Amino acid sequence: MRNIPTDLLRTFITVIDLRGYTRAGEQLGRTQPAISLQMRRLQDLIGVQLFTKDGGATPTEAGELVATYGRQMLALNDDLMLRLSSRDSRGKLRLGIPNDYADHFLPRLMAGIARSTGDFTLDVVCDLSHNLLQGLRNGLHDIVVAMTADGPAEGAFMTWREPLVWVGDRPDHLIEDEDGQLRIVCYPEGCLYRRGMLSALQRDGRQYEIVYQSPSLAGIEAAVVSGFGNSVLARRIVPPKLSIVQDARHLPRLSDVVVGIYLNTDKKRSTVAESFAARIADAFVASERP
Repeated sequence: MRNIPTDLLRTFITVIDLRGYTRAGEQLGRTQPAISLQMRRLQDLIGVQLFTKDGGATPTEAGELVATYGRQMLALNDDLMLRLSSRDSRGKLRLGIPNDYADHFLPRLMAGIARSTGDFTLDVVCDLSHNLLQGLRNGLHDIVVAMTADGPAEGAFMTWREPLVWVGDRPDHLIEDEDGQLRIVCYPEGCLYRRGMLSALQRDGRQYEIVYQSPSLAGIEAAVVSGFGNSVLARRIVPPKLSIVQDARHLPRLSDVVVGIYLNTDKKRSTVAESFAARIADAFVASERP
């Protein structure tokens, strides 16, 4: 009897959701040839053509069937690992995540977990990425979602590039003072959004003034939506009330950041941590679907 490894199914679903081998590789922390090899292994294993012959990532009818069952199998696999882990002390996980990602992703993530593993316990700490990574190295967290500026930190479970965008209360609204200085709303010092934004402004010789700082996404949103200033956020988590500033001609170009999911190296906690990390990764993949 043939058995389908869950890692092959997870890669297959990611390729479909992100519509490409290269983007799937970036998301999963693997090279494009490695993704192609996994897909060939899966096709050879189940004996059907998974993708159409145009060379893209469009699934065939058989591929759609495999994807439907694959999503169910992965959900059952992850639910099982979380349910089993909740029967002992390893059911408690310590998650470190930036504030804005917590606001955006945790509500939908926790809703699914609560339905399947109501007795699962989770401690969440929101902090700046470099503090979270340091905490992971010191054994304070089991899973960390963190941003880095120049490539992923060591030992990433999954990584992807995250575009940064200028935001305002309206798509065409740059807020300046009477001296022509751009009014900046931002997180406290140490935030990569802030660092990237200020570096871009300084590189272009653009005058600015920081008029508002807040450690929370809600605080940033309140200031920007009121027209108090402009800010920078990851494109993926821009709140509905804010607008991406479209007129980029008057704003400096922003560099991407790298987001990664990182796991504690404690072998005793690895099974449940990997299952929960896979749930987090699935939430990020789902948010990328066109």
